[in-house]
Amino acid sequence: MSAPVVSHNSQDLLMEAEALPLNPRKRVCPACESESSVAFLKAPDRFHGRNVSYDLRRCQSCSLVWVSDPPSPDELGSHYGPDYHKAITTASETSPKRWESHKKSIARFKGGGSVLDIGCSSGSFLNSIKNSNWKLHGIEMSPDEAERARERTGAQVFVGDILNADFPENSFDLVTSFDVLEHVYNPKDCMKKIAYWLKPGGVFYVFIPNIEAWEARFFSSYWFGLELPRHLCHFGPESLRKLTSRAGLSELSLSTPRVTYAEYSIRYVYDESLRRMGFRREPLSAGNSVSFPWKVVRKLFRETALSAFSYASSVSVRAAAIEGIFSKPGK
Repeated sequence: MSAPVVSHNSQDLLMEAEALPLNPRKRVCPACESESSVAFLKAPDRFHGRNVSYDLRRCQSCSLVWVSDPPSPDELGSHYGPDYHKAITTASETSPKRWESHKKSIARFKGGGSVLDIGCSSGSFLNSIKNSNWKLHGIEMSPDEAERARERTGAQVFVGDILNADFPENSFDLVTSFDVLEHVYNPKDCMKKIAYWLKPGGVFYVFIPNIEAWEARFFSSYWFGLELPRHLCHFGPESLRKLTSRAGLSELSLSTPRVTYAEYSIRYVYDESLRRMGFRREPLSAGNSVSFPWKVVRKLFRETALSAFSYASSVSVRAAAIEGIFSKPGK
């Protein structure tokens, strides 16, 4: 079966001509405020199976990719919904080993103190370090998820937007952000806030999708890591380095671990192929149960082809996610 995938060379994407006029503010990079940008690609919300497409632009100064026509903050909540929150919570709470590699990376630079987990959800990461050397804090948009985090961990959790959180300057030895920075409208101000909260010598740990990944280029608009329109900004190593540097943070480590979103990207390609033939499946957000035979096939696929692909990608610094560790200058 021929898969409806368009593989792009990044230079081709950068040189792509603009077809439609845009509001000038949509061309301003939300990370560095450069007005020099080009069209990148267009894609819909495949997770929910919706047809509205969103335009992505790429900054020619810092390389950030962002949604030029995002829903307003008042509208954005409807693009999450219970299906999305359920998927995130389930993935966090049913994978006990999920946080092990993150904790090992953090332990190389910080072993205790006061920690703030931005976008803490139901508190899975905070729960994994509870009863250790950490004093726990979190930020979470969902009141229900925040309350669950408090109940599970005893953490102090602020409910609301990152920029509205009122923690004092020099409050934290560690600030963590797992798959959150891509969801914010204003990464520049958020990064300044993080630097403000960190103590001198404090560490910022961030984990985000990598728009420069091999699979992002191959799957193009079908790449699961796009997550439109919920992912408002898309980072590569260069754009992340520039964002943190402008906030006054110094790089300690930056790598692309063995992560891949290829399985779900293939699912999007398959669903689109069926749609073009006149068939329609429930979107990924429906979370339908998987039959036992398919679970066996999926496990074999993950342990062979996906494992080999993710290893090759990580070695070449082209894997699907970025792990960055930065520090605030000081003691």
